[in-house]
Amino acid sequence: MSWVSRIADAAEWRPRDIGIAWEVVEARLGTALPADYKELCRCFGVGEFSGYLHVYGAPGGAESQMVDKLASLWRTLEKYPFTRDGFDPYGLYRPGGQGLIPWAMSVTAVEFCWAADDEVPPKDWPVVARTETSPWQRLPMSASECLFRVLTDATFEEFTIADQVGRPYFTPYAA
Repeated sequence: MSWVSRIADAAEWRPRDIGIAWEVVEARLGTALPADYKELCRCFGVGEFSGYLHVYGAPGGAESQMVDKLASLWRTLEKYPFTRDGFDPYGLYRPGGQGLIPWAMSVTAVEFCWAADDEVPPKDWPVVARTETSPWQRLPMSASECLFRVLTDATFEEFTIADQVGRPYFTPYAA
């Protein structure tokens, strides 16, 4: 069973199979994306998990909140270069290189990214995460495994909400 299927089962969610133009999204980003993230977006669309975690999803077609978020971060860095330190030691991803690509944010400002590298297959990109007060931590797992553990694993220290929320749930955002 895939991690996305486990999330859907835990949240009692019926997969949606949203049509997303991944070739357009990936062309805008400048790199391919991990297959589990694409599966997550097709299954859930755009919304929030357990009132806590927003995955930068894709509502369908060629739109992508994740690509838009990365572009927004680059605009912020251009305007406020001193904020660049916040992404050390990884930096932000640029096509053909390596760096962070954001894929989720919690209501408590926990950030989840991939440490992307165009020399490495996307399925092997580790997740990196940080709280407002901690440095980036490397989590050698996929985005969907990380999300599942945030929602259900009380031992996933610093990042879990399993001990604070009962059964995980998903609230889709209105289109």
